[in-house]
Amino acid sequence: MKTLFKLLGVLFILLVCSTSLSAAEIENEGTPQRKLQRGFLNIALSPLEISNELAKEKKNDTFPPSWITGTARGAAFMMGRALVGVYELVTFPLPCPANYKPVLSPEFAWQHLPADSKN
Repeated sequence: MKTLFKLLGVLFILLVCSTSLSAAEIENEGTPQRKLQRGFLNIALSPLEISNELAKEKKNDTFPPSWITGTARGAAFMMGRALVGVYELVTFPLPCPANYKPVLSPEFAWQHLPADSKN
């Protein structure tokens, strides 16, 4: 059992110190690698849609309360982004749409987050 913990510790240190982790960057447009990367990131970061919709709704004083509508709309957008991500993962070798263009706009979930965090 101690050997297993030592091995896991060494693997964790290698993972943290790996230079390949710091070399992650967005691929060039119009490539299958970009489509694959976009599909993975859209699945992994789809919950950002909920926070984006909540940020848009926070100043509205409506009925139903804005946090309910923001959460519901964000959950719907999250599901849409995740499903498009699955589509792009499965079809990444195929150039459809033409030239590996993104299906969604904005291409990545973080591109439409509010840039200003001031209230």
